[in-house]
Amino acid sequence: EPDETRLADAAAKILAEAAASGITTFMEAVVGRDELGLYRRLAESDRLLQRFVPALRVETEQTKDPAAAVAYARKLRKDFRDVRALRFGTIKVFLDGVIEYPAQTAALLKPYLDEDGRPTDHRGDLYVSAADYGRLSAAFNADGWQMHAHAIGDRAVRTSLDGYAYALRRTGRRDLRNTTAHLQLVDPADLPRFAALGVVPCMQLQWAARNTWTMDALLPYIGPERHRWLYPARSLRDRRAALAGGSDWPVDPLQVWNQIRTAIDREGTEGGGGLYRAEEGLTRTSSLLMHTLGTARQLRMEHITGTVERGKAADLVLLDRDVTRCPVADISSVEVRLTLVGGTVVHDAESSAGRAAAARVTRAAAGPRPTAHASVHGGRHASCGCG
Repeated sequence: EPDETRLADAAAKILAEAAASGITTFMEAVVGRDELGLYRRLAESDRLLQRFVPALRVETEQTKDPAAAVAYARKLRKDFRDVRALRFGTIKVFLDGVIEYPAQTAALLKPYLDEDGRPTDHRGDLYVSAADYGRLSAAFNADGWQMHAHAIGDRAVRTSLDGYAYALRRTGRRDLRNTTAHLQLVDPADLPRFAALGVVPCMQLQWAARNTWTMDALLPYIGPERHRWLYPARSLRDRRAALAGGSDWPVDPLQVWNQIRTAIDREGTEGGGGLYRAEEGLTRTSSLLMHTLGTARQLRMEHITGTVERGKAADLVLLDRDVTRCPVADISSVEVRLTLVGGTVVHDAESSAGRAAAARVTRAAAGPRPTAHASVHGGRHASCGCG
């Protein structure tokens, strides 16, 4: 096991790579006491470069006792309130697992199909009921906390929305930006509910491409009618949902600009054609806003960052090309020349440290990708604990 020094050194390296990718603020989606201790050590050595929102994980068994769960989160916030870069206020709950074969732990409204297209009796695993999630959300919302639900399957997505609807009725609070993350499969009936409830859909659109995960590992097991509703970004936007974007690193590679590109063309660098591009691809402007102002709004920081305007922090990135005008495919290979957080330079591509961080980002982007699902099935999501 790595000791504290090695862990801090490794974390500092990835924060430098994040800065080299243009990231000025981030949320870590699964955080407990150990991770908070690591970030304290980074802050003490001036290596915590970005603003950081820790999403405190509430385990499934803790959801049964909302009062105790709130007390747990309050205690962590109190114990680490001296770390100036941390911005507490978000709670993470896993509602289901992953949808791809053979795991099939994502919660679906209708059963998975077998390899011959026949319905089975398996609808995946729903870890928390709508009633429990509603009571938990109401308790945290009443205390000013924002909820962040992992929801891959359409049943889990609906469960999150039902829980948020209950919390809204109990507390009347619409300002907390409760969030549902991933939204790999959404029932069309639930699309308008995001705007109606003020829920933020946080999407990982680097996944929205035709590849072994979306085709070999998924299409045969849910059928074409449901498959059409994978990652329905444009459908949500058209129904006035306020989209936000995230990478889900380290489950997937940290490739910020390919992610922004894939939200547009639904293909990215590795896709074999667009995945419902005509139906769900975003405009360039929508993708850029989703990953800047959209994420700032999700994290309740739009008064600080997310746009360049007078009175906000000088969170700025200087790129090697104009991403509003270059060919969409060229967005994937953007190089960040300079990154500032609050006016402080945290990445300079001309410095030796900046060159080293940028080189690591480039090497990661060029790494091997799976070409056959059989060679990697069961491997994805191993690091996030949701499978």
